[in-house]
Amino acid sequence: MTTVAHRYFIGRQTKQGIAQSLGISRFKVARLIDEAIETGVVRFVIADQDDYDAPLAEALAQKYRLRHAVVVRTPNSSPSAVTEALGRAAAALLEETLVDGQTLAVAWGRTLAACAGALTKLPLIDVVQAIGSLAGAEYAQSSVELVHRLAALSRGTAYPLYLPMWFEDQALAELVRSEPNIARATARFAHIDILVSGIGAWNPPNSTLFSTLPLSWQEQAQAAGACADLCTVLVDPSGQAVATPLADNVVGVSAAQIRAVPTVIGVAGGLEKTDAIRAVLNGGWLTTLITDAAVAHRLIDHQLK
Repeated sequence: MTTVAHRYFIGRQTKQGIAQSLGISRFKVARLIDEAIETGVVRFVIADQDDYDAPLAEALAQKYRLRHAVVVRTPNSSPSAVTEALGRAAAALLEETLVDGQTLAVAWGRTLAACAGALTKLPLIDVVQAIGSLAGAEYAQSSVELVHRLAALSRGTAYPLYLPMWFEDQALAELVRSEPNIARATARFAHIDILVSGIGAWNPPNSTLFSTLPLSWQEQAQAAGACADLCTVLVDPSGQAVATPLADNVVGVSAAQIRAVPTVIGVAGGLEKTDAIRAVLNGGWLTTLITDAAVAHRLIDHQLK
């Protein structure tokens, strides 16, 4: 039993290989491994990293029926510290989970810029810009630069959107979406495996998107109960998408297309975004949430402090 356990867990040999070398069946090897675990011959120790709160993440995932949650312990609550910590966590998750041949879609925002800066390696993947560029945004990297950086790191193909995120004129929005280079990029939306996006808050406004919209759109969205944005999808506290002119005039991934993506990762933190993050979770828009410990506690306790 000890020999089998050592070869399997330490030597990383396959069950078939161990069976052949010892002259026993593969099923016997499997039984010996199970017995070694049950009798304590093999004991597992999971070394939690100080930067992460695994029990809190598990509780968060269970409460909101997430496939996965990552909760980051931040050294302080300053926005820059939270942003950098969440960016590093998102980078680590992407490095661990992406595999060759997938298509990654990225939105925009300070946290995703921090994520791109923390990435050191990626498998061979294609990278598509999930939404057009945001006018006036002051990030370390623009949306287009972000896509090109990730594609270069992965040695895959970049699909940027060299256009603003939205147009006030719906006819113009429809026209530019049909332009060949833009259509080539948006055609990749149907093949997205993983989408990574920040989450914006609308009450009080803590969303870069909010400040760029026409005043009439802002007022209409708030009157309809919008409290958060994911990419450019606006949602109310229950998580339902809010109908506004933005949905028809946007250049980027739609609500229906987000729903079709197998893995949607939301990266957001800071107590001021708690209600917005909860709204997105209530709507079932995410499969994975990366947030900080203070927000995670609020989300689980469902208390406004």
